[in-house]
Amino acid sequence: MNDPRSVERTAPVSVLRLPAGEAVMVCAISPHDADCLQAYIRNLSVSSRRNRFLGAVSELAPTELDRLTHMNGQRELALIAFARIGGETAMIAEAVQAIAPESQRCEIALSVTDTWQRRGVGTLMLSLMERRARMLGARHVIGEILRTNEAMKGLARKAGFAIRSSLADARLVEIVKELAKPQSGLPRREQFSEPRPVAA
Repeated sequence: MNDPRSVERTAPVSVLRLPAGEAVMVCAISPHDADCLQAYIRNLSVSSRRNRFLGAVSELAPTELDRLTHMNGQRELALIAFARIGGETAMIAEAVQAIAPESQRCEIALSVTDTWQRRGVGTLMLSLMERRARMLGARHVIGEILRTNEAMKGLARKAGFAIRSSLADARLVEIVKELAKPQSGLPRREQFSEPRPVAA
């Protein structure tokens, strides 16, 4: 089934609220979400796909789709967000974070479908990733974005990130935030924090 609007969630989700009161359901990705994620990426505008993948992309390559849909562990996680639209459940955002072994650096990336941008979804996803990174002992959250991505730079500044030039690519900048001392344990209400079992 390729239409993200027709997807019904069966795994546990965390239900959170946007500033205007809309309910957003967030959970860890599963291999069963592959078709939904691919349809979501295809439905993004050209500029939103370019901002997310730092270049021209029309859809995810099979290897990348497989990699993302298996990111449901503690040190690397992909989150997907859904909302009710016209009586159906639609995927409205995705976010990934990864912490390399023996590293205190959490790398992040995210996207929000065009019709839900500037409604607080990006802030919500960024906050979830930041909190989870802190719980896992990361000291820095870092993302690479296009220098021309003014919306993401504005979101990052609002969330307390610094912006610095990338040494590797003049087209890019890094958003960087130093985290406070980790707290103990993952929050109970973040049900997506623990990996979901993958069906054999």
